[in-house]
Amino acid sequence: MYDVNNIATGQLSDAKGNYELHLSPGRHRIVCAVLGMKSDTVTLSIDSAKVNQCSFILSYESREMQTLVVSAGRYEQKLQDITVSMDVLKPNLIEDNNSTNITQTLDLAPGLNILDGEPQIRGGSGFDFGVGSRVAILIDGLPALPGDGGRIPWDLYPIENVDQIEIIKGASSVTNGSSALSGSINIRTAYPTNTPYTTVSAWSGLYDSPPIAGSKWWSGNAGFSGTSFLHTEKIGQLDLVIGGMVQYDHGYIGPPIEEASKGAVGNVDITSADMAEKTGRFNFALRYHPKKIPGLSFGLNGDFGQSTNPVSLIWDSIGSGLYRAYPNTVILQNQKMFYLDPYITYLSDNGFEHSLRARYYYTNDLETYNPSSTTQVAYAEYQCIKKFYELGGLNVTAGLVMNDTYSHTDSLYNLGVFLPASTNRLQNYAAYTQIDKRFWKVLNLSVGFRDENFIIDNGQNTSKPIFRSGANLRLAEATFLRCSYGQGYRYPTLSEKYLTSQFSDLSIFANPNLQPETSWNAEIGIKQGFKIGSFMGFLDAAAFWQEYQNTIEITYGAWQKVPNPYVAGVYNYNYGFEYLNTGPTEVRGVDISIAGEGALTKDLKLDVLAGYTYTLPQAMDPNLVYATDSVHTKLSYTTTSTNTTNNILKYRFQNIAKLDVELKYKKYSIGGDWVYYSYMQNVDTVFYQLSSLAEYGIKQYREEHNTGINVYNARVGLQATKSFSISFVVNNLFNLSYSLRPLKIEPPRTFAIRITYKVG
Repeated sequence: MYDVNNIATGQLSDAKGNYELHLSPGRHRIVCAVLGMKSDTVTLSIDSAKVNQCSFILSYESREMQTLVVSAGRYEQKLQDITVSMDVLKPNLIEDNNSTNITQTLDLAPGLNILDGEPQIRGGSGFDFGVGSRVAILIDGLPALPGDGGRIPWDLYPIENVDQIEIIKGASSVTNGSSALSGSINIRTAYPTNTPYTTVSAWSGLYDSPPIAGSKWWSGNAGFSGTSFLHTEKIGQLDLVIGGMVQYDHGYIGPPIEEASKGAVGNVDITSADMAEKTGRFNFALRYHPKKIPGLSFGLNGDFGQSTNPVSLIWDSIGSGLYRAYPNTVILQNQKMFYLDPYITYLSDNGFEHSLRARYYYTNDLETYNPSSTTQVAYAEYQCIKKFYELGGLNVTAGLVMNDTYSHTDSLYNLGVFLPASTNRLQNYAAYTQIDKRFWKVLNLSVGFRDENFIIDNGQNTSKPIFRSGANLRLAEATFLRCSYGQGYRYPTLSEKYLTSQFSDLSIFANPNLQPETSWNAEIGIKQGFKIGSFMGFLDAAAFWQEYQNTIEITYGAWQKVPNPYVAGVYNYNYGFEYLNTGPTEVRGVDISIAGEGALTKDLKLDVLAGYTYTLPQAMDPNLVYATDSVHTKLSYTTTSTNTTNNILKYRFQNIAKLDVELKYKKYSIGGDWVYYSYMQNVDTVFYQLSSLAEYGIKQYREEHNTGINVYNARVGLQATKSFSISFVVNNLFNLSYSLRPLKIEPPRTFAIRITYKVG
């Protein structure tokens, strides 16, 4: 609370709401404000001869207006007050859509799409075989990407315990570190309220027959099923959260079959059972508040998971072979993962909020055709936040970060090639600070700085300072104009530098000389709140411009020259992919979204989430020769692209539109979503030119499917009792056969039923 005429007198209450404010004699207007609640104002006449007592009553704002986020500035802010573009996904989207993997929910977010497991924000990245993300993934503000930069283990993230998901669109490296070159996704988990809460869900479903004649490879039903649970409770001074999930998925892509005409060898002994996905996960959270030390809390969070699943790189052929994998292009993956997060926080009497958080993150991957690998990450972060009322409410956030990654890859003999064992270490040290200040109750200014330092294998040392700034101006009661500028920096992952995989023509070669990529992002946007009766929400529009230097992309070529064992003086060349710095690129565009909810009538309620994103991702120097391979082929954007019109970058959708709507009438609900993807104009020319890849029919398929894609999903639900609900979900409603990532088909229509029990 503070004096309107002298904000420097502001004070924080204690944990029970008690406060003490020292004022001079006379009349004062005192404001009590808490984030997420409507403030209360009283006028007092102060007499030096007595002590005044005053209580404040606060009420909650509307759900949209009270959305609080932490990802933008590392402290709680109202969504409408931040200076960057952000979307917030609530947990009801997960349940309503029967999401069993968090990517199914993320795909509903405007400006974000998941391409075969890889997140793309506003066209900031293409497809890199699951290695090296330009989008930071965080769980409760701590990095959750595998330490070596391998495929993101989406199915091992705790989807059953999500408070909200915060998605920053645009470079956010100052607050979220190296990987946040084009944005970040922060999955915030929930803690107990005063009422114990328990929920148990079970679901079951099946795949429909693919729409192409002869493409159904399974007999009987291809089903999927699972169950999850979550329990939260306060036990005295202890907060307890436990949850878990198990799931089985038969899969819709069949095992390879041996075809003599193709000369296929290898992994044709994979069975239908091998193509199924099995996942199990358990998570917990403990937080303790000592009675004798107000403001202190400490605890331990953890997540343990294991999954076995196939990664199919290439379909067998167009036509009836779309839903089968080509021989020698299936990776059977067995992944184990766990993390433990000890932490301690303390809010001192003078308003300093200290936190020390750590994460030990372990992953172990066993894969066919690739060496098994183990990665360990030790992460620690100290952060201090202080609001200086004597400086007009100036908020300062500062922190120190240590991130130490150790990766070991076993040796492997595969396809006649011996891959030796390797061990690598990447150390990252960083310091950051961000200052936020509100002027005249309508203008928020923000400025931040971070210094990143990387040490690879105790040798090469790389340091990079990065900067951000932003402003948010409240033009009217519910109109907010913002602008921001931010720099990004991403150090190559260990996999991008050192991964070696012998996989026929799809082999990957190491590039230890790969350099970091940098970016800057500028945008201007407006957020307009609206209210129609009891229905309210926000309309947001932004124009953005982002440029990248030393852009990292995977490129095909002859990267290995080896002596012919039978003919002296003759060399053989091994072809495959290598991660390269490909020069400067840029992405410009507009991003529009709308989110709202509320009652249309007494019994009829509506939830809406929609968005449209247009991007113009371009190579800035298309003729730049960024590499020459072992057979002296000069590689540039122009020579490696199938379509160079307007210099559009590879693997991008220039237009994406999304809509999710749900109507609730008393105990019934009906809803659905629609997603539109424009045609992917440009892919790597190797898919057209290399004979062993051309036989998969990718060129013919793209010529026959050269328009945009519309995908529809539908759902109905019944709240049978206060505790029991049931929903029925149909994904890919019209059973469309379509491909997003070249050489991989998307699932046919699925039917699923979900039953949920809740208490609390």
